[in-house]
Amino acid sequence: MITSKQFSTLESLFDYYNKQLFDGKLNDCLINMSRKKGAWGFFSPERWYGLKKDKKDIHEISLGPDGFGRDEIEWHSTLVHEMCHLWQHDFGKPSRSNYHNKEWANQMEAVGLIPSATGKEGGKKTGQGMTHYVDPNGKFIKSFNALKEKGISYKENGLAGTIKIKSQRSKTKYSCSCGNNVWGKPGLFITCNNCNQLFTEAE
Repeated sequence: MITSKQFSTLESLFDYYNKQLFDGKLNDCLINMSRKKGAWGFFSPERWYGLKKDKKDIHEISLGPDGFGRDEIEWHSTLVHEMCHLWQHDFGKPSRSNYHNKEWANQMEAVGLIPSATGKEGGKKTGQGMTHYVDPNGKFIKSFNALKEKGISYKENGLAGTIKIKSQRSKTKYSCSCGNNVWGKPGLFITCNNCNQLFTEAE
């Protein structure tokens, strides 16, 4: 089951790489988990409305839980890949229809990820469906290794293996500490506006 600790882990990683690779310039973003077929992760601009007092729309980065079964460096790099999309949305000019253009590719290389249609050296750097590989001398690998050198590992928080989301039910009941209940699809990450606590799946 997805827990608040696991979401806190992802938020901490976002903050860390934001500071290390983007000089802390990226705007607030909700880090979520979602099963989207054919993708380890995706970026959704202005997906959430009214989460802050200024009612400003909030972006979302969603990671596929099956991807956590890969090596840590791989799913960390997926998070940073999507953070490059966030950067381009707020500070650049993204192309329509999710096309990965040259501006995005340049930003990927700036943070230490090499865009590639094949995921290997020599692959096309722009296009519709894109992945990447890690630059062995880039900023990302240095930031990732810095976490390791400090003895920080996120495997202990339950993100190393595949996270199983209950899918046998079409709707799940969620409850918060003040007694409110909502129903929705399994695997949601939602907060109660009354008590500001996470809803948890009812047993």
